[in-house]
Amino acid sequence: MTSPATSTVPRRTQAERRESTQTRLLDATLACLIESGYAGATTAKIESRASASRGARLHYFPTKAALVSAAVAHLFEGIAARYDRAMSEVAPDANRFRAGLRLLADTFAEPAHAAVLELFVAARTDPELREQLRETSARLHQLVRMRANEYFPNLARREASGLLEAIQATLSGLALRSFVFGETKNQDQVLDLIEHMIETTFDAPGSTRRNVDG
Repeated sequence: MTSPATSTVPRRTQAERRESTQTRLLDATLACLIESGYAGATTAKIESRASASRGARLHYFPTKAALVSAAVAHLFEGIAARYDRAMSEVAPDANRFRAGLRLLADTFAEPAHAAVLELFVAARTDPELREQLRETSARLHQLVRMRANEYFPNLARREASGLLEAIQATLSGLALRSFVFGETKNQDQVLDLIEHMIETTFDAPGSTRRNVDG
């Protein structure tokens, strides 16, 4: 009597194992940063949470600064993907700038963003972290500009670049106040004011819908 054929699970390639280990480390880093802050997110705690050895962590991320910087980039790549999905579900006849602005505000309000803000504050007195985050920050700005160019071309123009920077800075400030003091009462008014600024900048009735929405 022959035994039934048994199915075998394909073995993962070395590249797949490497990617899996890195992703676990980055996800664990973000979780530890959210729970414990930068000072409390030790590499030993991150390694334990990721079920990764110290040697594996050192191989991919030789320093804590390199690890947290990579985790920030990993976080924002995920946010960008979720933003794209959400924007694809906005009704064709909706005010896309209004929808996009509020979706962006929601991403700034995520707990992970609080951890990111804390990292940038810590970088003030940590030269290694500051240098790592400088490169990551440049990549993030490029990511934001790509999305602005795709969804709201007028905001990506050279003459409107300051306005785009102002929007990001405003949303970061609102998020920081919310994280520290739990204050969100004025957020809608601020977002309405940003919309008004856009309409004034492009100076035409209904310009938010026609020019900014693309």
